[in-house]
Amino acid sequence: MHSEKMSANDELLFSGEENEEPLVRNVDPWHVLIVDDEPDIHSMTRMVLGDFEFEDRPLEFVSAYSGEDSLEILRERSDFAVILLDVVMETNVAGLDVARRIRTELNNQFIRIILRTGQPGFAPESKVITELDINDYWQKAELTSRRLTTSMTTALRSYRDMHKIELNRESLANMATSVAHQIRNRTMTINGFANLASRKLGPDSDVLEYLETISHETARLEEIVKSVSFFAAIDNCDHCRTEISEVAEEALKVCREYAKTLSRDVQFDIDFTELNVDARPDLLTKVIIELVSNAIFFADEQQPRVSVSLKVVGDYCMLVVEDNGACIAGNDLPYIFDPFFTTRPEAVGMGLSIVNRISSGYNWTVDVSCSDEGGAVFSVAIPL
Repeated sequence: MHSEKMSANDELLFSGEENEEPLVRNVDPWHVLIVDDEPDIHSMTRMVLGDFEFEDRPLEFVSAYSGEDSLEILRERSDFAVILLDVVMETNVAGLDVARRIRTELNNQFIRIILRTGQPGFAPESKVITELDINDYWQKAELTSRRLTTSMTTALRSYRDMHKIELNRESLANMATSVAHQIRNRTMTINGFANLASRKLGPDSDVLEYLETISHETARLEEIVKSVSFFAAIDNCDHCRTEISEVAEEALKVCREYAKTLSRDVQFDIDFTELNVDARPDLLTKVIIELVSNAIFFADEQQPRVSVSLKVVGDYCMLVVEDNGACIAGNDLPYIFDPFFTTRPEAVGMGLSIVNRISSGYNWTVDVSCSDEGGAVFSVAIPL
């Protein structure tokens, strides 16, 4: 994977380099998890990186000697910046399993992963490295102190930048919540005065038409504020086991009521398998409600039909929602998850954005396609 040549003074890391004792600084360190079943690798890594600093902050090491031990540590702590992860431990692919569970089960998208292996025959494929967001991969036989410090610098810089982006997102979310609160107060006042004016003017006034428009638009603005507030409030996609078919049944009750408000006699085709998935019930409910409500609206006007299924496909629970209307236009497809994008003049356009935000928070995959009948098919892959 790395073809650069070593210089004469760049000795192999695992051939016995010597380094000075680590310096002790009264600053917050970068937390690094070393995962390897060979104790000598832990000692050598600590020795080589003992005096390493990034942005005037040293490293603090924690050791794990198996994949399962590392996962137990990561379940208890989420403040690790980098994990130095051996590929071959209790199994030939233990490290890859740990990396996959970090991204899916633990839903930790921040920690930077550097893979190391002493058995190049078990090197991961490029696709796996991309999918699991692996920062670097080295064979121990070619890993030198310079290469390790370079990889560590790159990983910490990436970790730092990702946290800055997250902090900016949180700041924007807080600002959006504050703005939404202020707008809600004003819309309530406007709507209250419009209703008061309507009662005072009487039913024959020519102004009533305008007051009704004001009331309608303030109600629509209230829906926008409500959607933005919910979107901004999705700060933590907490982990807990949820029985998805029970959640789906409750969500469908809400969707059936929505169909009644549209005066649509929708035929629902339901195919559920009982499964426990990692998701907060309220967020999972919101995803199902938004997808099914979207399908209800766009189903065929004469004989509307919506199918909802929950099935196991490999290592995933597949939530599939399909309607029998027209499929999404090709020129609209790139924008359907963008906030406020909608082809319905009366709609807010935040439903699919919320679905995408929750799915991203849990590292789910959302795909959109057209059915054989021409309707839209939304598929959500939820890791089991």
